[in-house]
Amino acid sequence: MLKMFPMIWSCSIRRANNLAVKYSTKAKRAQHAEKLARYSHEFPEKLLNKKQKIPAHMYVANSELAQQISDYLDPHLQRSRCDTVVELNPGVGHFTRHLLDRETQFRRIILIECMEYFLPRLQEIHTLYPERVKVRHGDFVNLWKLAYMDKLDNGTRLAELLHDVPQKAYNDEPNMLVFGAVGSYQFFQHLINSLVFQNSIYSLGRCEMILALPPPIYVHLTCSNEIGYLIYRSTTILFQILFEHRFIAKVPRDHFLPTQADYNLNKSSKLAKVRSIHPEYLYLVKFVPRPNLHELCAPHDLPALWFFIKQNFVSRRNRIVPNLEKWVPGCGPRLIINSEKCVPVNPLNADESSSKLPQYSTVSTTMSTQDYFPGINIYTQFGDLRPSQVLTLFSQFRRWPEYEESSFLASLENTILKLETSSDEQTIEESVILQEEDDITVDSVEELLEETPKSVRSHNKSKINK
Repeated sequence: MLKMFPMIWSCSIRRANNLAVKYSTKAKRAQHAEKLARYSHEFPEKLLNKKQKIPAHMYVANSELAQQISDYLDPHLQRSRCDTVVELNPGVGHFTRHLLDRETQFRRIILIECMEYFLPRLQEIHTLYPERVKVRHGDFVNLWKLAYMDKLDNGTRLAELLHDVPQKAYNDEPNMLVFGAVGSYQFFQHLINSLVFQNSIYSLGRCEMILALPPPIYVHLTCSNEIGYLIYRSTTILFQILFEHRFIAKVPRDHFLPTQADYNLNKSSKLAKVRSIHPEYLYLVKFVPRPNLHELCAPHDLPALWFFIKQNFVSRRNRIVPNLEKWVPGCGPRLIINSEKCVPVNPLNADESSSKLPQYSTVSTTMSTQDYFPGINIYTQFGDLRPSQVLTLFSQFRRWPEYEESSFLASLENTILKLETSSDEQTIEESVILQEEDDITVDSVEELLEETPKSVRSHNKSKINK
């Protein structure tokens, strides 16, 4: 009898687990049926039936969520001076109605929709407000594709999509406000590149964006180096140097379409602590290019800053002194013995508390070209530096008399030439990301970049295997 007890106990556990799975499956089917009944008259079948972990395009599914978002944004919109707004993938127009209500503030509303299914309804809104509302059929989230195709055939796809957007000088107020829900990591890479190389969307002005993002993307962009170098990467540093950002609120992911796929958390994954942060929410965030960016780094030096950060953060074990001495031999003592006065950074928003921010993310701060890392030695790694300290290090490097004759500039020109002549710009960008960490695995890369095209992933897998 005692020998049979473990077998009986094991069978009971297995039966209980099977019942739990069966109950869970039944509950999910009921939720799906409820969602179909509620949304099938407004949204196409593929948005309701196809589950995705992190879709690039997302839609506000109901008026309750639109009202909640509008309430969260009200204090931020009251301070905005923009009279032109762009809404990405407005769908059936739940949030568009709230933009229309601000008649005295938003005099021009541009609706950019990537699905033809929604265009007839959006054209109805244009018919009601012909002077105020413009409708464009295009994919704003994949701007990089339009920019690349234009480069290949000297086309005007990007210009046509942004035809109604006003153009302003960089130092002026933002030229427009962009609203939407975006789950594409490549979208943010393109924004960074657009600002660095002064093309695409940021050639028109310093536009401000208020977006709903998956938590892993926001944490990746705004984290500190305390989270670990697998997440704190060159994109993180560039984003925080180039943009002012602010967390606004959490909004329920369940009220966006397409439906979110279940995520099975693998505790052994290096990204488990990031992927497990609020999977049931999207983060509503605001960001805009820094108005004093060109004072911190001259426009013609931005590509050099971009390359400096990309190259030096290839590996988390890269040490500052040995790396810079490859470009400027004998520069180590200048870095180690630094007598210049440090100008620290400060939080940008006095009313923003770090205790209320999502886990691992940081408040947006000012940037300084004199925020020196205390006590650099030959063992100090690039990952030890905050974004402002990286900017300071580049400013030092840029001022050295050997800079103009260094091999750094030749490497920079080489890289930019490859980017301009490559037949697949996105593949280059993704391969750069893979090279950033010498011990990163294929699984963790795919986990972080879930929206990477299959062709790119297979290309990168073969690179890693080699």
